[in-house]
Amino acid sequence: MAVDLALTEITSGVFELRLPIPFEDGLVNVFVFPDGKEADLLDCGMNADESVEMIRRGLRLLGAERLRTLMVTHIHPDHYGAAGTFAGGPGLANLYIHRLEVPLVNPRYVELEHLVDEVRRYLLVNGVPAEESDVLSNSQRALSQVVKTAEASVQLDGAETVQMGTRELRVEWTPGHSPGHICLYDITEGLLFAGDHILPELSPNIGLHPQSTPDPLHEYLEGLRRMAALQPTRVLPAHGRPFTNAPERVEVLVAHHQRRLDQILEIVGRDEKSAWQVALELWGVRENLYEKRLALQEGLAHLQALAVEGRVTKTVTPESVRWRLV
Repeated sequence: MAVDLALTEITSGVFELRLPIPFEDGLVNVFVFPDGKEADLLDCGMNADESVEMIRRGLRLLGAERLRTLMVTHIHPDHYGAAGTFAGGPGLANLYIHRLEVPLVNPRYVELEHLVDEVRRYLLVNGVPAEESDVLSNSQRALSQVVKTAEASVQLDGAETVQMGTRELRVEWTPGHSPGHICLYDITEGLLFAGDHILPELSPNIGLHPQSTPDPLHEYLEGLRRMAALQPTRVLPAHGRPFTNAPERVEVLVAHHQRRLDQILEIVGRDEKSAWQVALELWGVRENLYEKRLALQEGLAHLQALAVEGRVTKTVTPESVRWRLV
């Protein structure tokens, strides 16, 4: 298969490989760390023929005969999808992943039925009409087609020092976008491999849903501040181009979410509302199923943060979850 290969040495011993995906900006950045005839890989794209061949070709160009380690920032399909192709079995790489991501894999990509039912219930109680709930809950099935799962060799907690190529990097646990999302930090050179945590142009989806932590927005904002405090010299994101102004970018992201919280408070007003009503008023009616679900999840994360702060009241019954101002 002939493929165009966007392989770039971004600093000594670190190569960026840009793989095609059907969302975000159309590309995900993965990073190859060669070490003689071996190499280590940070994220692996989707399990699609073109993407897999690009990784294999990149390894060959770097003289790597064996992939030693696959480090995954989180289990979303554009970061974890080809894990089972490159890692987790005899003769394959060792898979490193945060332990909070591990129990999410099978329900999301292998044994889907329970999760589909759970998501449908979650959609219904949050105000999504029944017909929409059926369609949205089944949208997960398509993602399983571009994911080949693998058993983790090492389950991370955060704060570990790991070898990637010839470099030693520190694992930084940064939940929010996903419960076990990690960044890698090169203390010596000040490089931050940020995954989806800090993006140069977009704000990653921070959603409350059946597989999220209970308060993902506050966790995300706290992680942003921790990464800004490192004052990295350069941020290498999973989407978009590298950038250097991490504290300034973090300020922009924090301000974005503060504006979103204020908007939601105004939408809730004094009338009790469902999260679906809030999401529709905030983002409007979306045709794309993926965007609809992300909008609801993002709205719920902000509503939950407001409830944790005591600024809205969250009322629950077996049939519904409703929100109103305190």
